[in-house]
Amino acid sequence: MNNPAFDLLMWARGPGFDIALAIFIGGIVLRLTEIIILGRKKDMAPAKGNGFLQGLKTIFSRSVPRKGLIKFAPVTYLGGYIFHLGFFIAFFFFAPHIALIQDAFGISWPAAGRVIIESVTALAVLAVVALTYSRLTDPVRKSLTTFDDYLVLLLSVLPLITGYVAVNKLFGDPTMMLAVHLLSVEALMIAFPFTKLMHAVSFVFARYYNGSIQGRKGAES
Repeated sequence: MNNPAFDLLMWARGPGFDIALAIFIGGIVLRLTEIIILGRKKDMAPAKGNGFLQGLKTIFSRSVPRKGLIKFAPVTYLGGYIFHLGFFIAFFFFAPHIALIQDAFGISWPAAGRVIIESVTALAVLAVVALTYSRLTDPVRKSLTTFDDYLVLLLSVLPLITGYVAVNKLFGDPTMMLAVHLLSVEALMIAFPFTKLMHAVSFVFARYYNGSIQGRKGAES
């Protein structure tokens, strides 16, 4: 007897994942190649500082908000930090995810407890809700928000929601919910190189570039 849910799960775990992974890796390589090809104009002025060290410093220093910014926009900054940290922990420290990485790359590390994973997942989802509400209600943010921004928020939160539902078997066929979870992850992978999600990789280049320019001028970035 055919089981559509099981068939979908097998497709998502096999051909679906292979397709998503190929697009994910190929897209990132393409986008990074475009960035590198753009290059930068040669600075003819003598350097007044160390651009290399300032560039490296800026990669990390820009991860900390400037003084007063959290107070000025608490939802944007705190919500952003909570979501990114929660997504990172849920993805890299959930035991089944670690097992998948071990099967693919042969490396592993200790997993976090289920209570921790579910707690950070819930917090990350709430953070996305708060960030979306802020964009919808703040006139300035609303005018600056594009379809791509909403798409990124949706694609980012779906794996968290579907994963939580699948693990806890909250409703529906558990096999189908697991398949939906995998498909949501694969949708995120496919969209990653071609949306603002790419900032998770390109931010390193952007921060280093800006920091190195200021460093050559002898200024802080």
